[in-house]
Amino acid sequence: MASMLATVFQVLFALMLAVNMITATTMMKLVSYLPVSKRKTEGIALIITQLAWRMTLMFSPWVNTVELENSADWGDVVKGLDTLVDKPDGSGQCSRPLFILGNHTSFFDTLFSVIKMPSSVVWNVRTYMKSDLFNMPVLGTMCRCIGHFGVYFKSGEDGSFKVDETKMEGENLRVDAHLSNGGYLSFFPEGQINKTPEKLMPLRYGGFKKALEYDAKIVSFVTFGNPTIWPAKAAVGGLPGKVVYSTKMIAPNGAKALAAELRKKEPSADKSDQQLLSEAIQVMMQDQLDELKAKHDGKPMLSNKKAN
Repeated sequence: MASMLATVFQVLFALMLAVNMITATTMMKLVSYLPVSKRKTEGIALIITQLAWRMTLMFSPWVNTVELENSADWGDVVKGLDTLVDKPDGSGQCSRPLFILGNHTSFFDTLFSVIKMPSSVVWNVRTYMKSDLFNMPVLGTMCRCIGHFGVYFKSGEDGSFKVDETKMEGENLRVDAHLSNGGYLSFFPEGQINKTPEKLMPLRYGGFKKALEYDAKIVSFVTFGNPTIWPAKAAVGGLPGKVVYSTKMIAPNGAKALAAELRKKEPSADKSDQQLLSEAIQVMMQDQLDELKAKHDGKPMLSNKKAN
């Protein structure tokens, strides 16, 4: 009986998600014809996407979400982003960008982060995504309208992160233009869906190199429970379950300041700054994940004032 009911919930979720995404894509295509800048049409496309996904979750009451009491306030997260930093190419200065890091255990990670971030943050956020996803119906159109950045791998095998450097040149220029114009970047530094959700995989160094180049402010948005709602290998999610999440400040004064602190602790370490960041942030995010798991499993911890 329980299995049958879960299937019914999943079908309802799939229908709502499909209808909302098709409607959203149609609206995005219409918006693309407006006589406004590409940056504005992309921002509008993101808000439309957020609305579509929020409506889907709103009408899925069997999916329970709980935010930790000590989660960072997004108002504090965006403070200080008007600080000017030098552009990597030496062409001047730009506002300090925001990097939002997440753990990757399910396709639901992407939906959930967009749903829970403030619209003012979502407007400025772009992400990296596997280039093959641009070929998917509906989702690919949405992502092109939003202006996400493709990652072109030389191999499609799990664990193979070697990228096509030639194809990535153009994407890197787009990323630089986005960050130089007040844009934010959100991505999963593990690089692929983690098959062991309770333990983070090593974080890839590449994203931290970009964070150092722009002296980005870094926060983490970590979740626990997403694979229950949308199993990693499932075509669609919507199963009953609970997701616990939180936002944590990692580098409130910029990536360079954090790297300098870490260097003081390990002055003799034969590691690059990006490697130091990667390893230290993995520990921080794992601590955050452990805290979320404790809450998810019902262990004594924090009061649940932010439960939905």
